[in-house]
Amino acid sequence: VVTTVAGFAGVAGSTDGTGSAARFSGPRGIAVASGNIYVADTFNNTIRKVTPAGVVTTFAGLAGQTGSADGTGGAARFNRPRGLAADDAGNIYVADTTNSTIRVISPSAVVTTLAGAAGVAGSMDGTGSAARFNGPIGITLDDTGNVYVADTVNDTIRKITPAAVVTTLAGLPLTAGSADGAGSNARFASPQGLGVDSTMHLFVSDTGNNTIRIGGSVSRPLNISTRARVETGQNVMIGGFIIGGDEAKTVIIRAIGPSLEQVGLTDILADPNLELHGSDGSLITEDDNWKDDPDQMALITATGLAPSDDLESAIVATLDPGSYTAIVNGGDGGTGIGLVEVYDLGEETGSYLANISTRGFVQTGDNVMIGGFILGGGTSGAQVLVRAIGPSLGAAGVNGALSDPTLELRDADGTLISSNDNWQDSEQTEIEDTGLAPTDPLESAILAELPAGSYTAIVAGAGGSTGVGLVEVYALQ
Repeated sequence: VVTTVAGFAGVAGSTDGTGSAARFSGPRGIAVASGNIYVADTFNNTIRKVTPAGVVTTFAGLAGQTGSADGTGGAARFNRPRGLAADDAGNIYVADTTNSTIRVISPSAVVTTLAGAAGVAGSMDGTGSAARFNGPIGITLDDTGNVYVADTVNDTIRKITPAAVVTTLAGLPLTAGSADGAGSNARFASPQGLGVDSTMHLFVSDTGNNTIRIGGSVSRPLNISTRARVETGQNVMIGGFIIGGDEAKTVIIRAIGPSLEQVGLTDILADPNLELHGSDGSLITEDDNWKDDPDQMALITATGLAPSDDLESAIVATLDPGSYTAIVNGGDGGTGIGLVEVYDLGEETGSYLANISTRGFVQTGDNVMIGGFILGGGTSGAQVLVRAIGPSLGAAGVNGALSDPTLELRDADGTLISSNDNWQDSEQTEIEDTGLAPTDPLESAILAELPAGSYTAIVAGAGGSTGVGLVEVYALQ
């Protein structure tokens, strides 16, 4: 059943009011936040708000006045705004089409420019005002806060991270066509509408081609497995992970020791114990010898990821979104080389591993820290930030922190992709733009666009130094 919520058919204007007493002029985009409807009132150059009771007010902009000024409410200016999207916090994102900018309106009606420069059209990737768009129309957000834009005149799909870093996701600027393909091999013709689902598939109304297109889902971390020497006290191995999204996720966590002898390692952790803690430090569950609990043994076996040695530990758990910590130590105070792993068992759900990390004692030779991670669950790659942390652990009260960590990133074949010692030496600006830059200049970081697959991050101490270190992998898309 279709009803008219606000406005009067065939009568244009800009009047605030209730229901049919209100007037609009060429409204285009629409978004819903906190039960209210927000409308891009395109020809009026305003953003209107409609309450559940049908009360229409002008939320931002001034009717009949074009411009690009940031400001609050009526002090802000737009120029033919078209697309709207809303995030969970109630912020409204605006494709300010003729200004070729992307604007954000806070719940208190404060308007700012997220990306692009008003009146300067182009197709440049960059951060904030350094980026360029050309007549953007469609706009949508994913559940991690990334904004996607149909950059209509450029015939491309753009992406804006929460740090306002703009990249071209698909298509080639000012090159219209209809070809399917990955990234710049794809072609669009004046794309206008966008949508994204919970599995990170991006849908495009390719207006000039009269088609509906779908972009592959973005890969996520599915597994982390970090190998390091497990000592006692503060030098046990601590694996941290964050579950993002809005649904619970099932994972298996493993603590491996004896089976490492099968790959030629010596001085292994003979009897690893495993604890799972919540974000408040509370113990959720623990395990020593994965076959001890019949119910858990059945769940672990069903995953196909059961440890190969009875003395190893494993936990299967379904966890709500949030932060978790897995602690590996040796039975009866034992020490040696151990492995902690977290596997995502539920790729199909609306949640994901957003960040995975491990803290352990970094030595030399076989006892450096080796963090492995798998990207998957999507048809496209992912941008990741890998960090090697040391000195800032000392500032947080950890004794014996690694004073100068080095970092290598390698692919499944062992080929070196990138290396870093001191994160400010290369890509400093790009790393800072992620909002995740290390706090100490001696720490290391690598920012990389990676296809789906398996990767290894190796953390060692410069000059053969040793100490407690932390390896982290952040999925940025």
